Amino acid sequence: MPNFPNRCQHIKVNGTQCGSPALRRNKFCYFHKRHQEERLQLNLDRLKQDRARRRSVVIELPVLEDANSIQVSLMQVMRLIITGQIDSKTAGLLLYGLQIASSNLARTNFNPYMRDVVLDPKTADETPLNAHAWEDSDFAGNDEEDEDDDVDVEDIAEPATAVTPAPTAPLPARRPPASTNFDEIRQRIRDQVIQALPDIAAAQQNRENGNGKLNGNGIG
Repeated sequence: MPNFPNRCQHIKVNGTQCGSPALRRNKFCYFHKRHQEERLQLNLDRLKQDRARRRSVVIELPVLEDANSIQVSLMQVMRLIITGQIDSKTAGLLLYGLQIASSNLARTNFNPYMRDVVLDPKTADETPLNAHAWEDSDFAGNDEEDEDDDVDVEDIAEPATAVTPAPTAPLPARRPPASTNFDEIRQRIRDQVIQALPDIAAAQQNRENGNGKLNGNGIG
């Protein structure tokens, strides 16, 4: 559709793209074009005032997107008030703005639909109206290319040469340790004692006979 209007390329603070049609020969819609022009003018006026006043105090407030950021901003303003680096009028305005931001927390949405978040601001002009910034199908080609690359690498890679391990001599079978059987040991000792009893008796008899002869000779 060549006559279909382009989409505004403004990206919101939550990462989503504006859904309004862009002006002809312009990349922003009417609202955001005015916003950009006013912001540039305000920054220019502020720069001139800072140079004229030579102000050295710089207030850097975080994005007021949750209760934590508002609390941190409140602490910064209080620190500037205590140190006397900010006047009471400016501090009052900042505190009033933080109060408004705190009351708007229930109506803000900083967690948008995932596919509405812009991934590449340079391609914001390619997003049509009423369309998501990206779809799952946009990344399907990358997965297929990765799979093709893997297959190509496997095809090109040379097959690994199988290395036959050298034959090794079989290890000698280990003899299982003999279990200690005390009954067998006792029986073996008993048999040896029984076999030695006749010899012991004979030796005892010979010894007694020898003693008797000696005694007889001595007496006679």
